[in-house]
Amino acid sequence: MSIRESHAVPLRFTGLRSGSAPLSWGQHAIWKSISWLGEEAHYFNIPRTLSVPDGCSVDQVVAALGRLVHRHEALRSTFAAGPEGPVQTVAGHGATEVLVLAAEQEVTAEQATERAQQLAGVSFDHATEFGMRYAVVTVAGVPRWVLLVVSHQCTDFFGIRILERELPELLAGRELPPVDWHPLDQARFQQQGEGAARGRASLEHWRRTLSRVPRSHFDFPPGDGDPEDPERFVRLRLDSPAAAVAADLLATRCQVSTSTVLLTAAAAVIAAYSGHPTAVLQLIAGNRNEPRLRDMVGAQTENALFVLDLAAGSFEDAVRRCFLPGMSAYRFGEYHPPSMDAVHDEVRLHRGVALDLSSFFNDVRMNDRWESLPETDGSAEQLAALAERSTVSFIGAWPRQDAKYFVHVQYAPDTLHLFLMADTTLLPRPVIERLLRAVEALLIGSVHGAVEVRAAAGAEVAHRPAGWAFADSCWFDQAATARLVATAADGAEVRLTVAEDGPARLVAELTSARPLDPVTLHRAVVEALDRRTDVIAPHHYRVFAPSGELVAEGSGRP
Repeated sequence: MSIRESHAVPLRFTGLRSGSAPLSWGQHAIWKSISWLGEEAHYFNIPRTLSVPDGCSVDQVVAALGRLVHRHEALRSTFAAGPEGPVQTVAGHGATEVLVLAAEQEVTAEQATERAQQLAGVSFDHATEFGMRYAVVTVAGVPRWVLLVVSHQCTDFFGIRILERELPELLAGRELPPVDWHPLDQARFQQQGEGAARGRASLEHWRRTLSRVPRSHFDFPPGDGDPEDPERFVRLRLDSPAAAVAADLLATRCQVSTSTVLLTAAAAVIAAYSGHPTAVLQLIAGNRNEPRLRDMVGAQTENALFVLDLAAGSFEDAVRRCFLPGMSAYRFGEYHPPSMDAVHDEVRLHRGVALDLSSFFNDVRMNDRWESLPETDGSAEQLAALAERSTVSFIGAWPRQDAKYFVHVQYAPDTLHLFLMADTTLLPRPVIERLLRAVEALLIGSVHGAVEVRAAAGAEVAHRPAGWAFADSCWFDQAATARLVATAADGAEVRLTVAEDGPARLVAELTSARPLDPVTLHRAVVEALDRRTDVIAPHHYRVFAPSGELVAEGSGRP
C-alpha cells in the first residue's frame, strides 16, 4: 500500500492566551528523561490513529484539529533551556501544519498505524516545534484517517486520552465546554502556597524512606552481556489467559484491584530474585486527583516510591498488605524534580550508597478487570490447562534505557498482557522470560495454595560469589569495597568488618602514615562510588598510625 505525501495545510491560530513559566513538575520530569535520551528521544513519541466519520472533508478535519489546538495550550507550547532552568512558552498566535497524505486505495487500521509510527520515528525539537504532529490520510481526496504523533513532553497518556475523546466530538461538530486549567496554571500553582507545600511533604517522605530501604535490586555481579550491545535492553511480553483468571480470582478474594495483585507479583519476583526482603519500585503517578486536572492536556506524571515488606508470609498475605504502601506512594508522587535530585544527593552522602531506583511497574489499562476471560471454574486442573496456551514473545530492543527492570500491563479483553523490559547485562534474555513465567506461576499457584513470597522467583536467584556481605539493606563485594576505600585514602591499608552489635554496619580500619579525617575520607569514598551497586561506603572509620595508635575515628557523615 502506497501512502504518499500530497501537500501540507497550514493550521493557524491567533488571539489566544500566551505566556512563559518554569516547567511544571510533570513537565520537568519528562524533560529530564528526554534530555537524557538525546537523539533517541523519539522513544517518547506516541503515535495515534482515529478514523474519520463519513461526510467530512479535509477542510473540516483541519478545522476540528484547529479547535483542538485552540482548546489546549500544551499543543501550542515550546520548551527550552533557560538560565534558571527549562521554560515553557505558550504561543497566543502562530501556525502549525497538517500533512495531507494520499493513498491509492482504502487504508486499513494496521496500515494507518504503521504510517503514524513512521511519523513518530523523528524526535521533536521542542525549542522550536510544538509537541504534536498532524496528518490526514485521504483516498480519492476523501479523508479516512487522522494520524497524531504526540511528544510526551507535550502530554502524558491521560492527556492523550482526552485528545482521543474530544477529536471525534469536534469532527461531529459538537461544542465542548472550555478548558480552564493548563500547564501554565499548574506550574504557577506549584511555586507557592498549597502546591509548594505538597511538594515539600513528598520530598520529606522520599528522604525518610530512601534512608532505610535497599538502594538497588541489582547489587550482584553483572553477567557476560556487552554494555555496548545495540539490543542491550530487551522487552518481552507474557500472554497468559491463566494468569488473568488467577489474578482476577485473587483480587476478588483479597478485595483489591487486579492492578494491586500484579504490582505485588512484580515486586515479589524482583525482590526474591535479588535476595532482598524488601521490594523498592517506582510507580508512574498520574497526579490527576483534582477535578481541575481532569481535562488538562499536559505532562503531569511523575515517579512514585513504592516499598513493600516481603520478609515473610505468603504471596496472598503480601497482596493484602500492598494497598496501603501503594496509596502512600501515589500520595507522595508530586514534587519538584531538581529538589528531588538534591534529596538523592543528601541520602547518597549520609548513607554512603549509590541509589539505583531502576525497577518500575506501570499498569496502563483503563479497565481493571478483563471483560472476556475464558470460562472456567478456577480449579487447579483448568488453570493448568489454560497455562498451556501461554506464550512469551519478543517486542523490541534498545541500546539505552533508564530502567533495568520495567514491568507494565496493557489491556486485552481475554488475557493478561504483561511486559518486562530489562537490562540484559544483568538479566539475560532467558532470565527475563523465566521471570515472566515466575509471575505467572506465582499467580496460578496462589489460587489454591500458600506460596511463600520469598520463593516468588522460583529457582531463579541472582548469584553472588563468596566475599559478598549484607549491611544497611545492601549487598556489597567486600574486596571491591576495600579497594575503593584504599584508593580514596591514597593507598592506605584497609581492613573491613561487618559489625553485628545491632543493625549490621560496615566498619573500616585504615593504617596510614598521613593524617586522615573521617569527614574528608567519607566524602572521597562517596565521590568514588559513582553509579556502582557492588560497593558501599563504610558506616564507621577508624584511622591508625603505623605504630598502631588510633588517631581518628567517626562516621564521616554530616
